[in-house]
Amino acid sequence: MKLHIVLALALGVLTSCSAQKKIKGDKDVISVNGNLTTGINTVEVGEGIELELAQSNINNYVLTTDRNLTSVIQFEVRDSVLRILPSMRITRSKELHVYLKLQNPQHIILNDDTKFESPGMINVPDFSLTAREDSDFEFKLRSEQARFNLSGNAKGDVTVSTAKLDVKMSGRTDLKGDFDAAESLFTLKDNAEFEAEGKTETLNLTSSDRGDYKGRKFEAEDASVTLSGRTATAINTTDNLTVFAQDKASIESYGKGEIAINALKDDAAIEKK
Repeated sequence: MKLHIVLALALGVLTSCSAQKKIKGDKDVISVNGNLTTGINTVEVGEGIELELAQSNINNYVLTTDRNLTSVIQFEVRDSVLRILPSMRITRSKELHVYLKLQNPQHIILNDDTKFESPGMINVPDFSLTAREDSDFEFKLRSEQARFNLSGNAKGDVTVSTAKLDVKMSGRTDLKGDFDAAESLFTLKDNAEFEAEGKTETLNLTSSDRGDYKGRKFEAEDASVTLSGRTATAINTTDNLTVFAQDKASIESYGKGEIAINALKDDAAIEKK
C-alpha cells in the first residue's frame, strides 16, 4: 500500500512539472500544413492561438509559427472534436496562426486569449460558439439555429442570419452584432454589454446585475423583458412590449410598440422615447 502511495505521489509531481514546462519561440517563422480526418464538427482552441476558419469541402490546416513551436502545437481529433492546443506553455512567439479549412464547422470553443475570425460566410444548419476568458472573435453566419455563450472578458463582432438566436453573456463580456432572426432569446448578467442591430419577430430578454443591453437599433415586433439589479436597457418594438422590472433597472423604449407593465417595482423606471 505504501509503495502504491509513493508511486502515486511521484506520478503527481511528474505530471505537475510536465504541465508547467515552458517554451519561448525562436522567432524563425515557418508554415507547415497537414490533413485532417473527415467528420469533424467541433473546434476547440486556446493559449493565444489565432484561428482563421474557412468553410471548405476538405479538412486541412496551415500552421504558421516559430520553427521550434511547430511540434508543440497539437492537432488532436477525437469523437468529431478537433482540439488545437500546445503541449507546453508558450511564453512568447513571433506568430501563432492557424488557417483551418473545415467542411462542417458547427461548434467553436475559444479559451484563454484566442482570436477567431472567418473571412467568408459560415453556412451550417446548427451553430454554437463558446467564448471564454479574453477570447476575441469576428465572423458572419447563416444558420437555422445560432447559440452564443460568452463568459470572462470575451468579446466579439458578428453578422448573423438565423431562425432561432440564443445569446447568453456573463462576466465583463462585450458583444456587437447585426442580427436577422425570427426568435431571439437574450440573457445578460454581471457586467455584460450587448449592442445589437437588425430585426427579430420575437424577443425575450432577461438582464440582471449590471447588464447593459443596447438594442435601440434592433427592432422587435413583440418583446418581453425581465430586468433586475442596476441593468440598463434600450429596446425597440413595433407592436408590443411587456415589462417586468425591479430594483434599479432602467428602460428606454423606442418604436411604436404598446407597453404592458406587469411589474415596475422598487426604483425601476421606464422612459418612452
